Amino acid sequence: MRIQQIRLENFRGYARLHWQPDPLINIITGGNAQGKTNLLEAIFFGFTGHSFRTIRDREMIRWGSSFCRVEINFRSGQQENSTVILLTAEGKKQRKLNANAGRVMDPVLLPVVFTPDHLLMIKGSPAVRRRWLDQEVGPLQPGYLTCLRRYQQVLAQRNKLLQGMRVNQRTRQELEPWNQQLAAFGAKIIAWRCRLLAELSPIVREIYGQIGGRGEKAGLLYLSSLPLERTTGETEICERFMGELSRRYAEEVARGQTLTGPHRDDLGTTINGQDARRFGSQGQQRTLVLALKLAQLELGRRFAGDYPVVLLDDVFYELDQNRRAQLVEHIRSKTQVFVTTSQSAGEDIAGLSGRVITVREHVLHEGG
Repeated sequence: MRIQQIRLENFRGYARLHWQPDPLINIITGGNAQGKTNLLEAIFFGFTGHSFRTIRDREMIRWGSSFCRVEINFRSGQQENSTVILLTAEGKKQRKLNANAGRVMDPVLLPVVFTPDHLLMIKGSPAVRRRWLDQEVGPLQPGYLTCLRRYQQVLAQRNKLLQGMRVNQRTRQELEPWNQQLAAFGAKIIAWRCRLLAELSPIVREIYGQIGGRGEKAGLLYLSSLPLERTTGETEICERFMGELSRRYAEEVARGQTLTGPHRDDLGTTINGQDARRFGSQGQQRTLVLALKLAQLELGRRFAGDYPVVLLDDVFYELDQNRRAQLVEHIRSKTQVFVTTSQSAGEDIAGLSGRVITVREHVLHEGG
């Protein structure tokens, strides 16, 4: 996959930008707050419709502007494509793929992004890992994002009803249709997550062994708020979901919130069968995060038939020399790469050479 042109209007600090990146390696240098990460964020937003930095879309609109617009022309396989996203200050979002409004992005379009924040994927909160599952891995399954949005809508309505029950404004019968919808959408999400993790696990294990975990075995576990055990079938998950909603009814009314479902689930990581979050060394955790991101790249190719674009946001200095070398080795010549760094343009960046662009006050300059 190759991005051919990027056009931005009112995105973060970019008033206007028209850029034709290199088809292989783009090294983006510059000082702090000049616009390096904003450029990667724009690429990610153009393909996914959301940011990898914030959940507040409004922050992506340039100060004083009423909208922002991202247009990306790219080639995937033998096909020429374009994606356009228009975001207004009121929160309205219009998306077009190849001039078709509302068209959902194909899985091949999901970039693999690696930032310093991803190094917290092991020790961070469950919300960090759920966000990775929902925004970067889950969408490889067609229909995942649509199902997730419906689940979130039903969840919000159900929580509102639970809060009303605490003051006797609602009855249990009113909750039943929302229970059924929540269980149906939630079971589909959990089943898809389990399937994707089953595909991802052996790739992670192999890559972890290659990049420094010799003699160690990495593993992934889906930690559900449901009593799943080894159950991954959608029908069985739905039945158990309904059972848990019934069992925890009184507790949920007392707390005014839904306590069971994929919004409460987590991704567990292990090294030699032990919890990597609690017992893994810092080096082991960094290696495991790197293995997860590189495995995500391979999973994209497996599901979509092509390697996605890779976005590396100032991560080389968080990795030791061996891990830098392994990262470069896995991405070299596979796909188009965008890497930001505060390192000067004249220095070699972890052995990665390519076209150098310097950003100054959200303006791109060729070379240093």
